[in-house]
Amino acid sequence: MFKNIINVWFTVVITLFLPLKESVILEGELYSKENWAFIARFCFLPNIGKLAYTIEYDEKKYATQYLLLYYDTPEQWASAYKPGLGCKQKEDFSNITNRIALHPNNTITCRIIKKYGKRDTVSCSDQTTFLLARRRWWYIAASHCNSSVGIYLKFKLRMTNGNEGDFWHEHFSADELYILPILMSFFVAYVFLLVAVGFCTVELKSRKMYHATYKLFVASVVLQETGISIQTIVYIKHALNGRGISKIRTLGRLLEAISETIFLLLLLLLAKGFTVTRGRLRLASTVKLTVFMCLYTVSYLVIFIYERLFFDPGKVLYLYESPPGYGLIILRILAWWIFVYSIVFTLKHYPEKAVFYYPFNILGTLWFVSGPTFILITNSFIDKWVRESVVCGVLHFITLCGHLQFLFLTLPTTANKVFPYQVRTSQVAAMQDADPDGTLPFSHHVYAPSAPLPPTLIPAPDRPELGPQPLQADWTTNVPVELFCISRTVDSRTETIIPLKPLGSNTVGIGNHIRTSSLSSEENESVTGRTRSNGTMNSQPL
Repeated sequence: MFKNIINVWFTVVITLFLPLKESVILEGELYSKENWAFIARFCFLPNIGKLAYTIEYDEKKYATQYLLLYYDTPEQWASAYKPGLGCKQKEDFSNITNRIALHPNNTITCRIIKKYGKRDTVSCSDQTTFLLARRRWWYIAASHCNSSVGIYLKFKLRMTNGNEGDFWHEHFSADELYILPILMSFFVAYVFLLVAVGFCTVELKSRKMYHATYKLFVASVVLQETGISIQTIVYIKHALNGRGISKIRTLGRLLEAISETIFLLLLLLLAKGFTVTRGRLRLASTVKLTVFMCLYTVSYLVIFIYERLFFDPGKVLYLYESPPGYGLIILRILAWWIFVYSIVFTLKHYPEKAVFYYPFNILGTLWFVSGPTFILITNSFIDKWVRESVVCGVLHFITLCGHLQFLFLTLPTTANKVFPYQVRTSQVAAMQDADPDGTLPFSHHVYAPSAPLPPTLIPAPDRPELGPQPLQADWTTNVPVELFCISRTVDSRTETIIPLKPLGSNTVGIGNHIRTSSLSSEENESVTGRTRSNGTMNSQPL
């Protein structure tokens, strides 16, 4: 059953969520009952961008059609693409020099192909170079204004930004030129990160401190690297032949979205003290967190659905330029508020954990806030012809910084003074067995992960006057290390080491020998009395 669910989910993702076609080499048929139709868009580099086209159509029924070129100014494409305009009006917004007549009498670029038993076909082929002052988005459309039958043509468009064989430029739109180097750089960075995470995982497992929160961190890093790998492979194929596989590329983006969602969940769990101050969240906290994460996940999925179903290919739109995108930004800010609020209350009950939670709060806040802030800046101020590359680089950098920060906070080394985990996984499991319904709060003492158990009292047969004594096995596993100490008030002016004597003499036991001082019997009794009344005196660990 689980396998069937996975197969259905994968099929839905591939067939519904992802765009069907995106390439700089476009081949297909265009049929429209309207007399004007959009075909494609591409961002060309100045003086090197080229458009090569081959178009065929039925001479008798559809002659003469036009290929129209618009660039990204309010006077051209933004005006022509408004709804409610007629075919002639849309044609007029294109410069007359950018209108290519696909006329059978144009013997330079067009010719008539005679087909036995079929209608004659007009075939036009040519290429044009864009002499520009800067990078521009160009939009390609077809028109047949003097017709009542609409538009029908077969086309092949090849849009390039470099010389033939130029791996880094030829097949990339100008807004995507740096995406492949960026992805390859982050792929290498995450390879090193995965190696470091692997070493830390082995060390934590050996110490029995491989907690559920660290497992979430590992899953987030692995999914992020997998998503980057998929996109890198797709862009390499795109650089070689100009035919990227958009479905698989968007699958890589989806894996990165899952990685981000898991990392956000990890931060919220740690903020609430899970695996740091307690072994289980309260029921109310669990329900609230579950509802919030469901909303966040659904919002992310709706973004991909919205992009697939409602994004207009005639407009340059970014993933977050949609109502679900802005909703996700709001949820991200809300998650940051929950994060800070949870840390405040965790520190209220466990102030000794401030050494971890102070830097964790600062670094987590930077991660939560930087993403939405950059998205809003991108949507408002970054030019559309550089947006794709800038967004790719900055968002991947923010994600990598978040993963690196968490790795450094949780390095299992003695030099790491902010290491959050103090309780072993085996101890948490034992606490869960003992209290299956509680929140399993950990002890405030870093070396005493659980509250001491009541000692088992047994009679002392050789010393009945002492009464029942605690069984050693019950208290030695829970006593803090500071209790294993000696008094600083013991005078060591004339110390000697002698064999162990029976209890009752004025001695302080250390291992198999004792130290006896030159104190008088009255002073010794005074020291012994203070020891018994106060439990332990000023002490230093052995």
